[in-house]
Amino acid sequence: MTETQAPSALLPLPYRPRRLPWEQAGIYALGVVVALLIGGVAITLVGGDVRSAYATVLRVSLGSVVGVGQTLNKVTPLLLATLAVVLSFSGGFFNIGVDGQIYLGAIFATGAAFAFGALGLPRVVLIPAVLLAGIAGGALYAFIPAVLRAVFAVNEIFVTVMLNFVALFLTEYLATGPWNDPLAGEAITRPIPGGATLPMLIPRAGTHAGILIALGAVVVVAWLLARTVLGYQIRAVGDNPRAARIGGVPITVITLFALTASGALAGLAGAVEVSGFHYRLILGLTPGYGIMAILIAVLARQHPVGAAVAAFFFAVLLVGSDSLQRSVGLPASAVFVFQAVIVLTVLLAEALRKR
Repeated sequence: MTETQAPSALLPLPYRPRRLPWEQAGIYALGVVVALLIGGVAITLVGGDVRSAYATVLRVSLGSVVGVGQTLNKVTPLLLATLAVVLSFSGGFFNIGVDGQIYLGAIFATGAAFAFGALGLPRVVLIPAVLLAGIAGGALYAFIPAVLRAVFAVNEIFVTVMLNFVALFLTEYLATGPWNDPLAGEAITRPIPGGATLPMLIPRAGTHAGILIALGAVVVVAWLLARTVLGYQIRAVGDNPRAARIGGVPITVITLFALTASGALAGLAGAVEVSGFHYRLILGLTPGYGIMAILIAVLARQHPVGAAVAAFFFAVLLVGSDSLQRSVGLPASAVFVFQAVIVLTVLLAEALRKR
């Protein structure tokens, strides 16, 4: 066989230059700058001072011990939700039901706190039981679309989106019905027992230990995806499911695991919010963490460590958004505009770079 007759499989792959770290950082910096410029225009249009507004955001979220503590509290559910999205996206599955799984995790955690707290269990047993209940709730809720996808080839996007509404209405029923706090006068449950609450990491700032759980989850997910055979199989299915099937990867098992584990991480986020921050189940427990997690996962390029960095940045925006509303009259929803602009700018820069 001559060189010109060599099969295509033996031909050298086209050279793809490796992107330097500073180049990737420059793309993200461009997204932040564009978002700040657009935000500055909006602030100017409503008659506010741009420098003062941005300084206020940083001061509120990072300028004090209390601000840093509240930012860390906000990072925790964002990061766990993002890890849930990263895990499912790595396998090529679109888990759009993270918000619903957060609610189910919160429901299971609250129920476990009430049930086990009534037994008088010590705190060292009660806290893990509550967290494990949240993990189980999220996992069971994600297992439904996982089975439908693996066995009946039902698109998980539609199932997870619809299950979000079921979880929301179930939360509303419990918070206004059997678990309602009659003294509150709104859709919240009775407080969980004190023994079921997470310990404080920074008591002065009200910062709970959930951030340590979230960072531990980063390590576990990063190790799973990069250092294990199971993680390799998940990534193989996500890259090319047909080739993975031919290579002997059990697609059904990977589908069930990836989606169910994704739901477990989301359920853990719900349990941490109940046991560490709200101390009860409330309607509005997640202000769209699942949707924000998709944006963060895209920005982080589905890397767990990158997700931690991006989640921290988004948490700063969320904590500081209230100050924009008070100082310059921008609605709190303006933070979502900033997030969207950053994501769109990064994606546009990526597309232009590839061209």
